[in-house]
Amino acid sequence: MLRRLALESFRNYRSQEFLPSPSLSLVTGANGSGKSSLLEAIYLLSSGKSFRGGRPRRLIREDAGEAVIFAEVVRRSGDVHRLGVARGGSGFTRLRRDGRTVQGFSEIAWLLPVRIFHPGTLELVEGPSAVRRGYLDWGLFHVEQSFHGYWRDLRHALENRNALLRQGGGSWRELEAWTQQVAAASGRINALRNAYLERLRPHLEALLGSFPGLPPVSVALQSGWPGESEDELLNTLRAELDRDQRRGFTGRGAHRAELRLLSQGGLVRDIFSRGQCKVLGYLLLLAQVHELTASGGEDCLVLVDDLASELDEGHRDQMVEALLGLQQQTIFTALAADQLPSLVDRGAEMFHVEHGVLSRVQ
Repeated sequence: MLRRLALESFRNYRSQEFLPSPSLSLVTGANGSGKSSLLEAIYLLSSGKSFRGGRPRRLIREDAGEAVIFAEVVRRSGDVHRLGVARGGSGFTRLRRDGRTVQGFSEIAWLLPVRIFHPGTLELVEGPSAVRRGYLDWGLFHVEQSFHGYWRDLRHALENRNALLRQGGGSWRELEAWTQQVAAASGRINALRNAYLERLRPHLEALLGSFPGLPPVSVALQSGWPGESEDELLNTLRAELDRDQRRGFTGRGAHRAELRLLSQGGLVRDIFSRGQCKVLGYLLLLAQVHELTASGGEDCLVLVDDLASELDEGHRDQMVEALLGLQQQTIFTALAADQLPSLVDRGAEMFHVEHGVLSRVQ
């Protein structure tokens, strides 16, 4: 749970503190006032990246050299952790956890699981395969302790194998060693992804059943090579070595996996309307939060940006109920409170932001 957020020189915020409700918060304000920026800061702290895109320098207030984000996080156990990052124009300059410097975002990210529902969620359905791989891997990172180590091993092996492929040098033995490591890490990651997907399916099916306007949807994982096993990948990498050397990179492995979303005999993105794709993207994230809590993982902070402008009224009301059904700490944004009246009825704590100044609404 996010107990406190403090911003310094982030976007249009000069200096701001935010104390969200432990259950439900609604932040209102005009376009450009800073609503999305508030959610962006939380997401950046939990993932190391923005969900809005654009040049990194725009994260920093014009009159400052760096932006600072600080948070106090309360875990389900009751332990309190203090997380902080500083972002300069060319990248992160400091990552801090409980008063000490850390080297990677993984040491921060696992303490604050965050899922954000925003206009870009559509990319989960219509975007490239890397977005859907990231979706699966986020879930595994937070529920499967071994996953991050395998993912790190795969990335390290790919970097070294690709370097040798580009150079056209190195001994066959050296190249074979990295090939075996790519196959080993890929096989383990593929097994974890398949097991995770099996646990995810019932949650997604239940959610799809509660949105009767959507046609049936099935999900299937393609491993990234012909077959599923480590040995099958190893044989493929050896057989395709000449092609990889010509291209200068490794063309098979878990880094090439694809989560296929299918309906009525074809890909969802080719069949569904844009509105239906938006709803499905949201349902995929909802299913993932349900699986996180069902598996005994940490509570998830749910961020919902500008839902009223993304969905028609019928789907909007259904989605609000589905989001509240997660029973997680949730922060919504909207132009005005009357766009999401059910949140007011549920007793959401109200905030208003104007020109980068956030205040609680009494």
